[in-house]
Amino acid sequence: MNWKIRGIAGSKKPLQHNGMKFLEKQFSTIASDKYEPQSLKDLRSSAFNRFKEIGFPKKSWEAWRFTAVENVEKNSFRLSNEADLPEDLFKSEDSLSIPTLLFLNGHYQPDESNIPAGIKVNTLVDSYNEDAKLFNNGYDAGTNPFVILNTAMMNSGFHIRISENTESYPPIRFLYLTTKLSEPIMNHPRLVVDVADNTQATIVEEYRGIGPTSYWNNALTMIRAGNNSYLHHVRIQNEAPAASHLSATFYQIPTDGSIHGSYISLGSTLHRHDVNAILSEEGADVTINGLCLSKDSQHVDHNIIMDHSSEHVTSRMLFKYILADKSTGVFNGRAIVRQDAQKIDSNQTNNNLLLGKNALMNSNPQLEIYADDVRCTHGSTTGQISEDALFYLRSRGLDAVSAKALLVNGFANEVVDDINNEEVRDYARQLLESWLSGVNHG
Repeated sequence: MNWKIRGIAGSKKPLQHNGMKFLEKQFSTIASDKYEPQSLKDLRSSAFNRFKEIGFPKKSWEAWRFTAVENVEKNSFRLSNEADLPEDLFKSEDSLSIPTLLFLNGHYQPDESNIPAGIKVNTLVDSYNEDAKLFNNGYDAGTNPFVILNTAMMNSGFHIRISENTESYPPIRFLYLTTKLSEPIMNHPRLVVDVADNTQATIVEEYRGIGPTSYWNNALTMIRAGNNSYLHHVRIQNEAPAASHLSATFYQIPTDGSIHGSYISLGSTLHRHDVNAILSEEGADVTINGLCLSKDSQHVDHNIIMDHSSEHVTSRMLFKYILADKSTGVFNGRAIVRQDAQKIDSNQTNNNLLLGKNALMNSNPQLEIYADDVRCTHGSTTGQISEDALFYLRSRGLDAVSAKALLVNGFANEVVDDINNEEVRDYARQLLESWLSGVNHG
């Protein structure tokens, strides 16, 4: 599956960008790692050369025309090193008690982590030594520059194997915490998850930032479901206000496999998330629900592709944006139905709530259909709080602030309530309520 970016594919002349020389310097530090096999070094070098050829995205590229990346292109982020670990390691007032693997400023903390029975965890290098195809088999970065850059500079993460027949398997969280920085850093984490056949599991992928210092996370997650398996993937992006978060998620769904994604986004000054779901076998099913909360001058962008290439597959997509102040949002949802993919049932919906007159939403749901026996729908709405609903609540004794908060909460809870684990669902509600308490409802 190739991601195409109009106007640059096939370019042979390296493009010059601000920050490229600094990135080259940072790449040299990771490319010189004497403990990595030569084949992995070659893979990194090939990817970095490809990144230099493509360059940073420009607004002239169709897939990026509403999202600028100057925050990462013009800043001098260095790769995280051991010196970035604070002396007093993470001690959290964490309301989630589920098993957690902690990455602190890009570094895995085994003493602060716990791995439940039923899963196998390997480092990226160990996984590469076992199966080099793991890093590219079934996933083609195409011309997405940040996926390519992740391959070149991946410096943290794991390969997770979830064992077969673990129906009572507890949720597990991968927590990427960034805090107490003295200067801007970047990390390129990669998480690879393999779910065995006939297995049910829930994973929570959380990015959290604390503090005023700018940083950049360029994350890549690759998930392969097993036959007749079910995986609930909860993804929480709650980075620090000055952070930039660029990420991509690949789903590969086999026969009768099912993946359910629940995304909560409420942090970082810049957030771009590319999602590619490959439904290539009969009975495959995917649902992705997202809640995007944005205020001040934040920018949040989701670019999602559902690729149907087999008969009798289903996909659902529901994204809700709540934009306050001068924040901006982008939704690009694309359902592709290949010629031989008959009996497809696909739906995508994007609903947006603007809390301020200066907030801006760009919505672009798309259907690309080459088969004739399908049921595919899409729709998008953007508006403000209903004056009639507000009047009704005021007539029942609520003040204006409480009435608006109730309506906004009701709009958002459709996504939050869909999280299957009660503890994780309550945690998401806490994040929502905290965010709502700090915004101007207009």
